Order: sequence, then C-alpha cells, then structure tokens
Amino acid sequence: MEKEKDVDYSLMESNISKSDTSVSSQHSSPDDSDDNAIINELEKTKTELEHYHKLYDETFSKLKYSLADFDNFRKNIERQNSLKVLSIKADLFSAIINIREDFIRALDLIEHNKVDDGVFEGLKNILKTIDSFLEKEGIKEIESLSKVFDPNVHEIIGFSYHDNDNIEENIVTKEIRKGYLLNDRVLRPSLVEVSKKIVKNNDSVNNTKGDEI
Repeated sequence: MEKEKDVDYSLMESNISKSDTSVSSQHSSPDDSDDNAIINELEKTKTELEHYHKLYDETFSKLKYSLADFDNFRKNIERQNSLKVLSIKADLFSAIINIREDFIRALDLIEHNKVDDGVFEGLKNILKTIDSFLEKEGIKEIESLSKVFDPNVHEIIGFSYHDNDNIEENIVTKEIRKGYLLNDRVLRPSLVEVSKKIVKNNDSVNNTKGDEI
C-alpha cells in the first residue's frame, strides 16, 4: 500500500509540474505577441511620420515658390500700371508745357510792346502758378547751356563751328528748344547746337606758303 501511495504521489507531482509548465507557457506567449504588436505599431507610426514630414517639406517648398511667383507677378503688374500712369501724365504735361511756352512768348511780346504793367504782372502770376504745378508733379527743366552734350537728354540739330583752341568740342552752345524731365525720365529732349572745332588742312596751308615763296 505504501508503494502504491508513493506512485500516486509521484504521479501527482508530475502532473503539477506539467500544469505549472503549461501555465507558464500560456503566460509568456501573450507577452511576446504584445511586444511584437507594439513594435510593429511603432514602426508603422514612424513610417507614417516620415511620409508626412516629407509631404510637409514638399508642400512648404511648393508654397514658397508659389508665393515668390505671385510676388513677382504683383510687382510686374504694379510696374506696368506705373508706366501706364506715367505715360498718361507725360501726354498731359507735354500739352501743358506747350501752353507754358506759348505763354512765355506772349509775355515777351507784351513786355516789349509796353502793355499795362498790371496786365503784365497778372500774366506773370499765372505763369508762376503753372510752374508751381509742374514742379509739384515732378517736372524739371533740363540744364543744357554750357553743358557737355548728353545724347540721353539732348538732341543735336546743328553745330557751332570755331577754331578757338580754348573752346572744347561737344559743348552745348545754344538751346533751340528747352527739354524737360518727368520724375527724372526724359519727357522731351532739349534741341541744341553743339560746338565743333574747324579742322585745318595742313597740306593746303603748306602749299599756299610754297606758292608765296
């Protein structure tokens, strides 16, 4: 009987150890699967983050270039509008300048014919008002007399010939029609005469001397 009890006890211990092993295996297996799931989820999240980060960089870059293009477009439109406004103003001020010059000629005529002083002073005040208006709008006269010829603001319509070594060439000696600037742009060029030195023919001079001898 004691032997049978010993066998039974050994069988019970064997079963208990097996049950412990199965229990431990049941506990360890879910932990491993959970860890793998967490790792996979982290990898997936990391991949998605990298994807969206790259997408953000690309979108931001495109947006930056689009803003730059829009800014250039805006500046071009503003420049074109400014040029249109300047062109319209140029046409208007050209007409006013022509009126001004006719007015000046009329004043000169009146002054030399000794018209009433009150009338003359009144006309001079009108001229001052015109000049003040033009100055406020950025109209300036081009200084030409005694200046070096500048093709950007001067237009030659004749020459003043001389043989004086003290007089330089290409100096404006006479202003036929006054020129004007509008905001430092040429509204109309000055019509001028420019100094030109007479070139002597040395051969003819030498021949003349030879004939005289």
